[in-house]
Amino acid sequence: MSASLAANRAAPNARPSWNLPRRIANVRAVLALVWAAALVIAVGDKVPTTSSDVPIAAAALLASYPAIDVVASIVGARGTGSSGRALRINAAISTLAVAAIAATAFGADAGAALAAFGAWAAVSGAIQLALAIRRHRAQGRQLPLIVSGGVSTIAGIAFIALSGKDHVHLTIVAGYMASGALLFLLSALRIRRVAPAGR
Repeated sequence: MSASLAANRAAPNARPSWNLPRRIANVRAVLALVWAAALVIAVGDKVPTTSSDVPIAAAALLASYPAIDVVASIVGARGTGSSGRALRINAAISTLAVAAIAATAFGADAGAALAAFGAWAAVSGAIQLALAIRRHRAQGRQLPLIVSGGVSTIAGIAFIALSGKDHVHLTIVAGYMASGALLFLLSALRIRRVAPAGR
């Protein structure tokens, strides 16, 4: 859900190494909740299934969600050393995801959009998981990010699998966004607890 948090916490000599990830986590939590609520509202009473078209507002929300990851990865790539490369790769992948999800959500059906969204979630989650595990071995205190990366990877694979079935509701993506918000909040709280005094 966000590789930027795992990488930023790994820069022990940088002054913003604790404050920046906490801010990113808080902002992403709020945005994820807003996106989830907006998606449910945009869908309304006519919940699209994998075999139906996606409402324009819902398509726009789906396509724009990975853009949060683009911004967070670019911001997080500053001052993170070797992890910055992984974040820039994640930003590029998320940028492509915006285009792919937009193309499928506006030009195909909900099933194709769900598959594109799932592919992005799985790849982005795997990057976050790898970064968090690497930093956990070196510094510990990465459990929320490990869980978040794992959940995103598994959810992405599940979305891809479900995209080929009939009558799967697109609102399952809102649940993914809401769970992401919870994990971002937990990560922010954990960063606050372990941050060195004076930072």
